[in-house]
Amino acid sequence: MDALAALAAPTITDYCRASAQYVREATAVGANAGKSAQLRLSNGLARALVADLRAAGLTLDGAIAGERTVGGGLRSVKADVSEITETDGLRLAVEIKPVHLAVGRAIWNRFGDIRTFAVNVHLKFPFAVVGGVLTMPTTERTRSGSDEDWKPTTHLIERAVGRFVRAGGRRTEGDAGHLIEAIAVVVFDRQTGLLEPDLPPASSGLRWPEFVSTIHDAYLARFGEP
Repeated sequence: MDALAALAAPTITDYCRASAQYVREATAVGANAGKSAQLRLSNGLARALVADLRAAGLTLDGAIAGERTVGGGLRSVKADVSEITETDGLRLAVEIKPVHLAVGRAIWNRFGDIRTFAVNVHLKFPFAVVGGVLTMPTTERTRSGSDEDWKPTTHLIERAVGRFVRAGGRRTEGDAGHLIEAIAVVVFDRQTGLLEPDLPPASSGLRWPEFVSTIHDAYLARFGEP
């Protein structure tokens, strides 16, 4: 986990490897240190996203990878990736929600957080490109605090995919504010730290490369060539 924070240019692969380590060691790390670890993980993923968007052709000169408070239509919110310009205001806002422990209980709460984030941002900045990222392992502890027995989470993720897809796809600034321009679901194996090859399904729009591409295309459609 500390190695991820030390990397100058982390990748999605680096993030998954560090997150898998956190899942394996969460019991020993404890709740308080665990919160700090998850913040470092989210920051690493935010930096990986900005790097991938720039590699895809966006300049994002004003982008910040890391928590920043931005105004919303209902209240201020914290974006993990954001870009604000003098001419357009908030152009890009991405919320990262790790679901590393108690996946069965947390997945819908974190999904609801992302949808609320989108509504809040779009009310004040209808042109803003909003993204949401959910990350989760393919297994979780059968009992909290016990590392002896693990159970799969893949069936939970498979059931959720349809709702994730329907919540995305905000094509224009005139579309409903509760929709999100792009959603990523990053699923990794806790033992190997590798991305799950078949979940979410290819062409669902939820895989990391698809997410980056959708954010890139929506940004260009709203704000033109860099």
